[in-house]
Amino acid sequence: MKTRAERKAAARYRWDRLKVNFWMTPALMAAGAVMLAWMMYWLDDRIPDEALQNSRFVLAGGATELRTGLLDIAGTVLATAGMVFTLLTLPLSTVAAQYGSRLLRLFLGDRTAQFVLGMFVATFVYCIAAAFSIPAVETERASPHLTASLGVYLMLGTFATLILLVQHISTMLQAPNIAAAAGAELLSVVEAIEHVSEGDEEGKGEQGDLAAAHDGTANLDESTAYLLLVRETGYIQYIDPDTLLTPAREKDLIIRLVQKTGHFVRDGAVVALIWPQERVDAAAVKLMRRAFQIGNARTPAQDIIYAVNQLAEMAVRAMSPAINDPFTAMTCLDHLGNGLVRFVRQGERSGQFYDQDGKLRLVLEPVMVDELLDAAFSILRHASCDNASVLLHMLTTIEQISQEAAVPAARAALMRHVQLIAAESTAGALIVEDRQRIQQLCEAILQSASPNADRQVAG
Repeated sequence: MKTRAERKAAARYRWDRLKVNFWMTPALMAAGAVMLAWMMYWLDDRIPDEALQNSRFVLAGGATELRTGLLDIAGTVLATAGMVFTLLTLPLSTVAAQYGSRLLRLFLGDRTAQFVLGMFVATFVYCIAAAFSIPAVETERASPHLTASLGVYLMLGTFATLILLVQHISTMLQAPNIAAAAGAELLSVVEAIEHVSEGDEEGKGEQGDLAAAHDGTANLDESTAYLLLVRETGYIQYIDPDTLLTPAREKDLIIRLVQKTGHFVRDGAVVALIWPQERVDAAAVKLMRRAFQIGNARTPAQDIIYAVNQLAEMAVRAMSPAINDPFTAMTCLDHLGNGLVRFVRQGERSGQFYDQDGKLRLVLEPVMVDELLDAAFSILRHASCDNASVLLHMLTTIEQISQEAAVPAARAALMRHVQLIAAESTAGALIVEDRQRIQQLCEAILQSASPNADRQVAG
């Protein structure tokens, strides 16, 4: 049985695949438009024409005239849809060129853009469905006045969304808003990791503590393990713990993953070690391979480093000589700091999954703080070696993270980056005053973090 954390992790991966496209929302709205057209025609069939003939908000005319009007509306909406596609492709090229292709997924998953596109699709489908519901020849039945009138109102609302789209694109393409969207995605990944950690603790209990002490994989010989190989090439997008735990419970296995989400694997690469190997059969291998979703691109469903890379890449591109925008880089650092603060508050993670009896079944390597710090600061530190403002802002961000870090290893990793920034400042083309400011802030951070340690910084 899946735990609540495992169900949320699986649902998050499926939702991430669905939301980053332009077809899901329009498809749902188009299906709703067909149902609406049938419902309106059913309603028209029960309201006599005399009740609507004096209304200024309802179209008048025969069934043939109204049917022709709906088809004309559908043609007008379809012709205008070309403008919508032009407006939607403009941000894609701009985002890819200036901020990096990784951030395209943020725009593809934008709800406003999907809604505007869905309005055009839904209005077109509604008019076609309504027109086909009207008989091609005059009948004794009441004319579909309400059905045709709603088509006109949908057309007006659809054209109104063009203004919404222009306004939205003009604000969305601003660097702070793109950074905020990437920062929100980073926070959602951190939150998902928190739920998984809570699920581990729920399944552990006292028996799990005993299992961790006696049934861990530290004493297992890797040479006696069964090697689980993948049959695809690409990036590990998602690992489903429940799919691995099912055969582990049934056959009393212990599984240790040797690859993390986001790693690139080749056909035939080892992704897990399984003990004891004599209990592993072909059916179990087939099932466990299904736990690894492999694709051409990384996704932030479980890959927090990828979520960090999105902000880091945006900041690095902003510091390129062609753009030279330190303010965007500092905005990205603010959102990186916000996500990393949330991450370090969680403390250390065991990476161990237990069954209902408290027996250790699955061991994976959790993402460590030093990995995230390297992804967030290393490349940006090199790109900003000649800009004192960005380096100082990076130090301020690290100081804020260190105030929330309760684990000594996390604080040590943060202080290492402080020393690296101090060394980087001496290698850049900074003036003496800026270099001194950076050195002084580095010393202050090191002193506040470890007052009894060596306080000497590079340079």
